[in-house]
Amino acid sequence: MNNSQFTIKNVKTWSTDDGGGYQFSLYVDGKKFAIVTNDGWGGTVNVDCIFKSQLESLVQYVSQFKVEYEGQTFDKTLDIFMDELLNEYEMNKKLQRAKKKGIAFKLLTDSKDVFRTLNVLDMEKAKAYLDAKFPNNYQII
Repeated sequence: MNNSQFTIKNVKTWSTDDGGGYQFSLYVDGKKFAIVTNDGWGGTVNVDCIFKSQLESLVQYVSQFKVEYEGQTFDKTLDIFMDELLNEYEMNKKLQRAKKKGIAFKLLTDSKDVFRTLNVLDMEKAKAYLDAKFPNNYQII
């Protein structure tokens, strides 16, 4: 599973009193791998693999990554991994919508989940503005 490409499709989200839930299809290297569900009521994520034997290899793959929390290091869990995939999917969706309205950029000091939009579609005008306002401190995305 090393160097595999993970993608998600068929995303559904909903609100609950305990946050929110989601369900999506997980694809690995372009092939459907599992249906992932978080019911949004505080339990763990459910990963229903197409072939039941694949779940253990997914758990082993995910646990090789580490998470820092309050000064301690832990193995990444399926819950965290699936939440990260969903967050990345939703961020890309927002970015694509923003790009329809204008030029998307980020300052080099922005966190990885932040982007900004200039409401102009002319790249030359956008670069001139950004060069004047944020010289050497931006990246067009």
